[in-house]
Amino acid sequence: MPTRVLLLCWICAAGIGCALELSEGPFARVGQEVWRTVNRSHRGADGVLVQVALHTFAYEIAHAYARAEREDLGQEQLEFRIKQLLYSYVDGTYPAEDGTDINSLYFQYLIYVNPSFDARNPLQKRAFDIWRAEYIRRVVDAIYDPKFPILRDRYDDRWGLTLYSRLVFTVYLSSGESQLKPYIADIGARTFLVNQQGVRFQPSGTFNFYPYESDRPEGEVLDGKTYYRVFFPNRKGDNKKPIVGPDDEYLELQIENLGDVPLRTLRWELPLEYPEMPARRLPTEAEVAERKAVERAERKARAEAARTK
Repeated sequence: MPTRVLLLCWICAAGIGCALELSEGPFARVGQEVWRTVNRSHRGADGVLVQVALHTFAYEIAHAYARAEREDLGQEQLEFRIKQLLYSYVDGTYPAEDGTDINSLYFQYLIYVNPSFDARNPLQKRAFDIWRAEYIRRVVDAIYDPKFPILRDRYDDRWGLTLYSRLVFTVYLSSGESQLKPYIADIGARTFLVNQQGVRFQPSGTFNFYPYESDRPEGEVLDGKTYYRVFFPNRKGDNKKPIVGPDDEYLELQIENLGDVPLRTLRWELPLEYPEMPARRLPTEAEVAERKAVERAERKARAEAARTK
């Protein structure tokens, strides 16, 4: 997503000159409430503002519903977008040096299903695509499991607090009320996840400490607003125990030496509590099309009536 769009979302969600909750529908209002659930902020005495969004699966789902509502889409389009989000994580590139490349479905298929898989072979590629699509279908089915609310803390072992076993944070920075222009080129290396046991973990990524090169902040220094993303694989060095377990009561994100503040700490109490959705599903595409046809006919009738007066 372009930087300007992300920053606009941040400003609007913070309530600065934006009336999303008043002007939009029930899914948008739920989305705003979920945004407040996953966001934490810190403004130091130096005037530098840090705002951090923990991208849980429930947050991504609520955002997808609100966007679909705003664009007047049906349930089929909503589920398509959710699947695209899932694919972006399962097909992602992960660093080999820390062992997290196993998160890629491609590597899992090579190891557990077909060690001789050749993506250049059309028949083998088709078999892989079917296997991959079945995994995505199972995750979507978990979202709509009738035994649970749509927005919840856990969907399966990989999706919940984590997105495909990764704790994902977007960190927004603003120097709007500060005279400082702090150095931020290496801010990813100074950002740490701290679990309940007090153990600190550095981010994992394919570009230094960022998931991808596009996730680093813009510029060498903070002069206005920018943002960056960091991922933390939710497993310790033994690749077995999670960094943040299901019984943990909190997690923290710490940023060292930003501006005049030696250590900024942002904390999330766990489990996160989510609001109820106004409905489990949106209208179907056919129902949306039928409603729009009725609305067009009504507008046409009103226009005709106005012309005959």
